[in-house]
Amino acid sequence: MKSIVVTIYCTCWCMLTICAQPTAGTYSKHHQRLFTALQNQAALSWLKATTIGVNTERRFSLNALGIHTLAIAFPTHSGTFAGILKQTGFRAYHEQLLGLAYSHNVGGKCSAGMQVNYLNTSTLGYGSTHSLTAEAGTLLQITPQLFAGVHAFNPVNTPALPVILSAGLGYEASESCLLSTALIQQEGLPPAFKVMCEYAFIPQFLMELDWCNDPLQRNMAVSFELKKLFIKVYAAHHPQLGFSPGATIIWQV
Repeated sequence: MKSIVVTIYCTCWCMLTICAQPTAGTYSKHHQRLFTALQNQAALSWLKATTIGVNTERRFSLNALGIHTLAIAFPTHSGTFAGILKQTGFRAYHEQLLGLAYSHNVGGKCSAGMQVNYLNTSTLGYGSTHSLTAEAGTLLQITPQLFAGVHAFNPVNTPALPVILSAGLGYEASESCLLSTALIQQEGLPPAFKVMCEYAFIPQFLMELDWCNDPLQRNMAVSFELKKLFIKVYAAHHPQLGFSPGATIIWQV
């Protein structure tokens, strides 16, 4: 029964794993890191230096549903450029994404960004399919502590890819505490509502908790920051499908 559930789930949801979902740092300015910035490309312009990161995740502890990501961002005087390479799946079925992103500040309190994605899906015995799509977002600093953002994946409605819209708020309660909330609407699914908190017990040690009415988007994470190195270990849990562990390493050049 579990294998049947996973097969159905994988068919409907693999594209959602490629489209990053918002976490606490997505709606902030001073808590941004490479992968939170790629959840809403507008935040790339708030990165301070060239940054390289890798991420790996095993959905439901299955090698066949492993997700591996390599990303890099380059801030320049003309804006921030970024590239991302992502793969998920196994020998019989896998997906790859190559994305190129750009972000620019619109004044001191607003930024906008977009990303163009090339997606390749290969199925053993059926060949490959290819798609081009885009995503875009904006972030606004309402007050020194309050931020708002919106993001759209596949707004051009490329066939076979879902349209995913998200909007959220982030409140930097202090240098060590960030509170965020988000509403995500994926085409064909009920809305998902997330509440997220990131807290630094000391500057080098952080904990994050994400709750969502969709159990696929609930997770807990601990992070360690040592000068230019950032390491994050996290896990999500689904009541029927089990744990999904993951890890992130980010290096600021």
